[in-house]
Amino acid sequence: MDGSPAPHWSDGYYGALYLEPIADLLTPRLTALEAEVVAGLLRLGPRDLVLDLACGHGRHARALAGRVRAVVGLERSAAYLARARAATPAPVGGPGPAWLRADLRALPLRPGAFDAAFSWYASLFMFDDAANAACLAALAAAIRPGGRLLVHHANPLRLARQPRDASRRTLPDGSVVEETSEFDPATGVDRCHRRLVRPSGAVLAGTAELRYYRPSEWRSLAAGAGLRILELTSTTGAGEHPRRELDPEAPDLIALLEKPIT
Repeated sequence: MDGSPAPHWSDGYYGALYLEPIADLLTPRLTALEAEVVAGLLRLGPRDLVLDLACGHGRHARALAGRVRAVVGLERSAAYLARARAATPAPVGGPGPAWLRADLRALPLRPGAFDAAFSWYASLFMFDDAANAACLAALAAAIRPGGRLLVHHANPLRLARQPRDASRRTLPDGSVVEETSEFDPATGVDRCHRRLVRPSGAVLAGTAELRYYRPSEWRSLAAGAGLRILELTSTTGAGEHPRRELDPEAPDLIALLEKPIT
């Protein structure tokens, strides 16, 4: 894409190598449950304009489109956006999602344009700390004062207790996917190597490097972007009253943030 930042490891990883091994796991039920967490924590209403950042093939954007004024799905991958458009049915009773191709590091968004935004599955923090902070600040700029932002990623407190993992799985089409991952507690970076062998013998392989921020790190990260932390929770803890500290054994971390009204 003309004018976009330099190539990045995610360009090769987030294609067939990423999607094929997990496609059978991304069920309509899982999508509905995750969309419910997003809608509940962001307190989405029928008048809200919502941004789904790094929307992939758009499953969350589609699930939320009928309950808000409009959803914009932003994604760098042209192939993923093509999937999103192809999978979007004709709208019933309201507009379907709008799709925008753009890079996280160069968001073409008007300041204060959105009432709420969310990033799901570690989609936001794929760079070094300075670039990650800049991405969050740019996203914050696109939210109106008083608006909410939700960021989801794996729980580094849990990964620190078991930093190495390996798995092997046979997919419904007979492909075999193997993964090894290693989390570095000192840097907060999880490196996951994935190898996919298709029935034809074709091999796809790549390594993802994702930054997961501890609750203590989120305080300075949010402040640097001009945001206030409302809650640090997880998919297993969302909706609990009274609020608890993040469970170190929770599978993920959800940072719920608010842009203050000045």
